[in-house]
Amino acid sequence: MTDNIVSVSQPLRASDIIFPALSTNFSQTLSSLTRSALSISNRLDSISQDAAFVNSVANAYGLPLIANERCGSWYINPHRKAESAYFKSTDGHTGEWAFSLRRLNTQVLGVIGEHDGCVIVDSTRRGKSMPDALSKTVPIWCCVLNRMLFPEYEVHSLHTPPQFVSASERSQIEARLDGFVHQLQELNIPVASLRGQISKPLRPLWVTQDSPLPSTPPSFPDFHPVVLCTSSRRVRGGEVSEGGYIQGAGDDSEAWACGLTPPLFWQHGEELLRTQEDDLPTLISGLLQGPNKSSEAEPILIKPTSTLYVGSMETKEIFGVDSLISCGEGLIDELQTKLKRNYLHLKCRTGKVGSRDLRNELPKLEHFFNTLQEPPKKLLICCSTGKDLSLGVALAILCLYANDNGIISTNCTTDDIDKSFIRQRLSWITTSYPTANPARATLQSINSFLIRPTRSVPVTNNPQTNAGPSDSGLDIYSLHIHPESTVTLQLFTSLQGHWSIQRTLTSALPTYPSGTFSGTANFQARDPSSPKFSKEYLYEEQGIFLTSTGFNMTAKKKYAYRYCEEKDEISVWFVGENGKDKYPPVTGMFVEVALDQKESDKGSSRHGDGKVQICDGKEKHLCGEDLYAASYKFGADMLATEDTNGGQKGNEEWWEVCYDVKGPRKDYVSQTRYER
Repeated sequence: MTDNIVSVSQPLRASDIIFPALSTNFSQTLSSLTRSALSISNRLDSISQDAAFVNSVANAYGLPLIANERCGSWYINPHRKAESAYFKSTDGHTGEWAFSLRRLNTQVLGVIGEHDGCVIVDSTRRGKSMPDALSKTVPIWCCVLNRMLFPEYEVHSLHTPPQFVSASERSQIEARLDGFVHQLQELNIPVASLRGQISKPLRPLWVTQDSPLPSTPPSFPDFHPVVLCTSSRRVRGGEVSEGGYIQGAGDDSEAWACGLTPPLFWQHGEELLRTQEDDLPTLISGLLQGPNKSSEAEPILIKPTSTLYVGSMETKEIFGVDSLISCGEGLIDELQTKLKRNYLHLKCRTGKVGSRDLRNELPKLEHFFNTLQEPPKKLLICCSTGKDLSLGVALAILCLYANDNGIISTNCTTDDIDKSFIRQRLSWITTSYPTANPARATLQSINSFLIRPTRSVPVTNNPQTNAGPSDSGLDIYSLHIHPESTVTLQLFTSLQGHWSIQRTLTSALPTYPSGTFSGTANFQARDPSSPKFSKEYLYEEQGIFLTSTGFNMTAKKKYAYRYCEEKDEISVWFVGENGKDKYPPVTGMFVEVALDQKESDKGSSRHGDGKVQICDGKEKHLCGEDLYAASYKFGADMLATEDTNGGQKGNEEWWEVCYDVKGPRKDYVSQTRYER
């Protein structure tokens, strides 16, 4: 009997109970089931089901379909696709709401005006009912354009789906809208032309597979409807339990489609849907090798110029231009022989390394334009895709050799180039070529080339020394800035390290204390917690707060200071307050810092008469029911390098911040000075 007793000195295993031969492969079996549910055939079948719903939405509203790329085109038959748009879900993420100045999507307005509305199609993967692009990014876009194009209307409210966007989040987004409008206005885009495409404001409406559809197309006399269609139905459990249906099946197609594209899917849909899973990769490979490639692309004219075009190496008019700039690893011998000095080859590889190569090749533009005998009648810039390096070169030319009317000269037209000017010229490209998508690394190379000390940071006229300011007084632009650094980045870098703090808090309400704070602060560099930001500090302060009534207490606070290279902006964010968390997460934006390049001779509010860099909070920030307005002052040596003043920084390494806070139970001004 004792031989049949199971020892309990060790815990039971699955093999001791049942299925000993299969128990060790249980997790592998689950993984196999999941992979089977997410098969290519299931994805294509799910896309086909969702596309039928999208068609029913278009028919119900009587409106054309617009694909929000990269996912939306999978759900729209090309014969019914009126246009493409690029609204990023990340611009709708909580705390990071944005209006994209790179993706203006103004091409959508023409479709809306012609058909009195449109249906924008997108999807999202399991876990959400609606993508942030449709619940927040597009509504922000509609409201910003309404405020700019229809200023005669007293109110342009932000419309968001209440079941997906809380009232608190909506109010925080609304607090930023005027700032987004101001940024858009700074691009100097042709407002009259855009207003001429639509006759009334835009209004988003939302449709999911759970929504009732109208039996006849409705009429909206007061606004153009922008119907935001989430193509996929929501899956609440795992795909294994859905009978093969996959929510958002068209998303991240690079990972599953084996090179299949939406046009190929719609061209060969019946054959693909009836093919067995094991045979699909071979079929797709054959389709990719077949005669399905599109014809040679047309070059794109960048307006308002009449002579500057961009395209790929396959652009059919590549041999019909009088001037050409090619970006690639090898030059085009035939064109070099034909065009001679009117041909420029910029040797660049592909991908990010190509963007870095471009930075070293761009100085060749100056010699190229200097040797042209007359302005080009048709200048084509091409790269392998026609959507990256060629656009970067076009942007550099627009900044250096084009005037405000788009007339291109052989002489440099301006030395006053900053990030705002570059964004204005970039808007010419994005409005002329909406599907273009220059890589961030490419735009960084362009910024590095254009924003140089010789242009944006004039040097002092003091031949006796190359280390400090002239006798006429400190000029903020005479400081030594690294050639690849902007003033904002230099300022952000100078924040790192320890500071002493003196703060005065003056309250107008007896229920909220006035007093002084003395303590220290530390800016500690950490890895950026979002890909939108290139640099980030964890800010920690601690000290003693002494109230005006004589009561003192220990006070601590943490923030995240972040630098966005794309926007060249500093922003301050709330972080989690868990003291045990060594890497507290970012929880929401507090305020953006707008460095507007203003100088003041008044010095700080407490010290000195040196020149000061004045900055403002980019917008007022609504925190709950309280409205914060921020302003900043930076001492001169905050922008000095170690070479300034004979190898040492001066005595102006300080900065101040002032918050003016208004609310139902708050009315105070907080003034803080930081010194090394």
